[in-house]
Amino acid sequence: MRASSALQGDCDTGKEGVWSNEFYNPARLAFFDRWLKKQPRLDEIEPVSVFVMGAGKGGLTSTGNLNHGGKWRYANNWPIGQITEKILYFNSDGIFNEEINKNSIDKLSYIYNPNDPVPTIGGPIVGMFEILKPNEGGPSLDFVPEHLDQWSFMKNYIREVLPAGGFHQKESNQSFMSSKSDKLLKDRKDVVSFETKPLREKIEIIGVIKIELYVASEALDTDFTFKLIDVYPPFENYSEGYHLNLTDTIFRMRYRYGYDKEIMMKKNEIYKISIDLWPIANLFKEGHKLRIDISSSNFPRFDINPNTGEPLGRHTKMLSTKNTIFMSNIYPSSIKIPILNN
Repeated sequence: MRASSALQGDCDTGKEGVWSNEFYNPARLAFFDRWLKKQPRLDEIEPVSVFVMGAGKGGLTSTGNLNHGGKWRYANNWPIGQITEKILYFNSDGIFNEEINKNSIDKLSYIYNPNDPVPTIGGPIVGMFEILKPNEGGPSLDFVPEHLDQWSFMKNYIREVLPAGGFHQKESNQSFMSSKSDKLLKDRKDVVSFETKPLREKIEIIGVIKIELYVASEALDTDFTFKLIDVYPPFENYSEGYHLNLTDTIFRMRYRYGYDKEIMMKKNEIYKISIDLWPIANLFKEGHKLRIDISSSNFPRFDINPNTGEPLGRHTKMLSTKNTIFMSNIYPSSIKIPILNN
């Protein structure tokens, strides 16, 4: 919003995706005129406007960015159109299945080490900046800007250290907090990935993806993180495909019964948790795969859980722990995806 570029990180959503001040200011002025001045609407546009990503040609643009593209859809209600909710079940082979796993107990475990968190690569991030050091052209260390000068101070003396938006989910030397180079996030030992088989036909997902998961931990408290990925098939310069992040979230286990109370876990006891991903609108094309990456960290987008159960922000140590995901007819871990009926 407000920017004149079609780039969202490394992802190019096309000219239609640009919603700069040229569009934003008239839209909000019309909104205030309508509701504060009681002026009639000057346009006939439907009340719901949704930008659906993924309608691009694929591959790279002339500037070397992912040609993800997008298109607008308009409707009178949200969610738009007729939506079919499809349930997919987690399986220990990492492939989503439309049928429940008939095994009595099936599970996958990983070790979460808060001293080696999964690094954040893009996403809906706000404000990951640092002030330039004096020898880099920044202000003196004791400089305090006037209140009305804060915005010009930020413009002149800060730089982005963690860019927001869509990126190939692969570590590099430029990844924040990354200690490994050229490693796909899904190949980390502390990331568990589940994906569909390559799609035989395109699907348009618009709305909220809901996740139900059965989990356990050896810790008193831990986190579970979730990231939705649009997996492109291999193309030039991307032999493993392009793994585009779409949205992500986190679940802290001590708050599984609500944020108004903290209840620690019991070692290796199985708990059911329910999570809603932020609403998305994305076209998954034929040959693409929908993937969910599950881990226990996504730093620094989310703070690190030390796994100790100590008061938040006042922990005295950090402990590694084994976290486990269960999936079977007894523990039917699943996702529910809203598919637009075309």
